[in-house]
Amino acid sequence: MIKSISDSVAWNDFVYSCSPYTFLQSWEWGQVQKTTGDDVQYLGFFEEGQQVGAAIVITVNAKRGRHFLIPHGPIAKTEVAAMDLVPELLEYLKENNKSKACAIRIAPLLISSKQSLARFKSLGMRPAPLHVHAELTWILDISESEETLLSEMRKTTRHAIGKAERSDISIEIVEPAKALDRFWELYKETKDRHKFTPWPYDMLKAQIDIFDASDKVFAVVATHEGKDVSAAILIHFGSTVYYYHGASKRLPSSLPANQLVQWTAIKEAKRRGATSYNFWGIAPEDKPEHPFAGITTFKKGFGGKAYDYMHAHDLSLSLRYYPLLVIESWRRYKRGF
Repeated sequence: MIKSISDSVAWNDFVYSCSPYTFLQSWEWGQVQKTTGDDVQYLGFFEEGQQVGAAIVITVNAKRGRHFLIPHGPIAKTEVAAMDLVPELLEYLKENNKSKACAIRIAPLLISSKQSLARFKSLGMRPAPLHVHAELTWILDISESEETLLSEMRKTTRHAIGKAERSDISIEIVEPAKALDRFWELYKETKDRHKFTPWPYDMLKAQIDIFDASDKVFAVVATHEGKDVSAAILIHFGSTVYYYHGASKRLPSSLPANQLVQWTAIKEAKRRGATSYNFWGIAPEDKPEHPFAGITTFKKGFGGKAYDYMHAHDLSLSLRYYPLLVIESWRRYKRGF
């Protein structure tokens, strides 16, 4: 049985009990999506009166085609249990498609395997043209001591941190609401340098404001000679801190501010009681020309492990899905993914 849930505390408490989970299934993330005008459903799966699963369902009102989006869901106590919820969720959304969505898009938090891919294919789903969220991610266990974490880093990363700490780079953990404008200036410069599609200012503000209301976000900013040179915005949900937004000036190797920002964020994550630090997306090893290749080398320098989650999959609900498919396939080609 599927029914809507309206209790934010009960929602997050259940999400915390699942394995795995991310902030993309948090109550706060659903509220962020509502600020864009999208409809959000908090759906709970129940068996004999007990909740066994959850899924945030966003109705994305895109010009290229309105569709349902389930970010990193559905989730349950185990990956196997989460997979078993997918057929029920698909049927529920097909039967309750009041918005006339043209497709259901699921970006599951399931390890990619032949079995999981075959299961989605058997349900009539196909790989989405674009990725929705980070799929191949890099996660660091930060439960060890700072000394151990430093010793397990790549030598060049460890030396860069030491060099930055001895330099005149200043580092601070900034109140999120005050960090946005400082981050935004660096973000615009980073966008121009790397040619990516940026988050709109209002969306970043909504993310910060909503997660800050429950102390689930913090920011780290590095300055040099009185100017901001590197910054990160991080979301703390449950036992994990996520490096979700980063920006910096083009810096010479003699000013390793980016490494110091990450190390400061990791230490703050430990102070907050987190045991994992999620660096978010990285590039596949067999794609050296991938747009994320450079940042991947940087992230891996801190140590950690790759987790390869399934690519997003679509289920067409009408012929209106095909313009969405064509437009997004073209966008993927232009981006070089």
